[in-house]
Amino acid sequence: MSAPATVAITGLRTFLGLRVAERLAARSPRMRVVGIDLRRPQRLERKTAFERVDLTDPASHAQLAEIFARERIEVVLHAAFRRDPTPDVELDHELETVGTLQLLHACAAAKVPRLVLASSTMLYGPRPDNPLYLAESRPLHGHPDAHCVRNRVEVEQLVGEWARAHAHARVTVLRCGWIMGPTHWDRVVRHFSRPVVPTLLGYDPLLQLIHEDDCVDAFEQAVLDERPGVFNLVASEPLPLSAMLRLGGLHSAPLPPALLYPLRDLASRAATGDPPAAFYDYLRWPWVADGERGWAAFGEPAYTTREAWISFVSSRRLRQYR
Repeated sequence: MSAPATVAITGLRTFLGLRVAERLAARSPRMRVVGIDLRRPQRLERKTAFERVDLTDPASHAQLAEIFARERIEVVLHAAFRRDPTPDVELDHELETVGTLQLLHACAAAKVPRLVLASSTMLYGPRPDNPLYLAESRPLHGHPDAHCVRNRVEVEQLVGEWARAHAHARVTVLRCGWIMGPTHWDRVVRHFSRPVVPTLLGYDPLLQLIHEDDCVDAFEQAVLDERPGVFNLVASEPLPLSAMLRLGGLHSAPLPPALLYPLRDLASRAATGDPPAAFYDYLRWPWVADGERGWAAFGEPAYTTREAWISFVSSRRLRQYR
């Protein structure tokens, strides 16, 4: 299939939005990339077109529809989601859930042929009764205390309903595991960058990563080629948390949940709007995703979980000597 001539990317300043835009802009002068965000990243000056749109604005669907129609957009990559949850729970919901609804209205009005959605395997939720590997068909339980995870579950529900109602559109949903690598930065990376990493006494779940380059590769392929469906994007060979910490030479501070959760409660709510369980339950209960379907569609990642972790740890150590 021929690559699309025009691509729109919401969340241009996010990690995925920025990296995919750079990749696409470098591919061919015939491909037009339209970035949508509140501000254009400096490193994309003169590389992409830019439209300022606030997805929390009730009129943003009309603005987006006009842009998509005018630019004859063939594919929309929707990546306008929080890197980390914020204490402003209502604003996060307006951006992520209501903003997605605005985008879907615009795609319908402009008859955009394809939509690629950035999602997360965190939506399966950490649960003591989870099977070893969670396939894409498993229900999205999310986490009751993690408001951005709840938002993203709602987003997938909205997108699924929209896709069923708009037969002309082909939708690709990519659920990423925790992204690690030399340049990616979020709450997960910050947690494992601490001198002493808090863990939960008596719990050692398998963890699963995806290297940042493998993640960007898959999103680039999803934009360039029509691959409708839902896919987990994860590396192979998940590792126990304890093995990852030993491999990285990191010190841990294991505390029982009954002690850690109250100790971290005020700081967690002030930083993210959520209680500690919203994050630490992902270091307590299993939530490993089945990668077979994603590997079949986009190729097996170049990095295993172990190699993605080593890439992250090595980059952090090198920075200490600069």
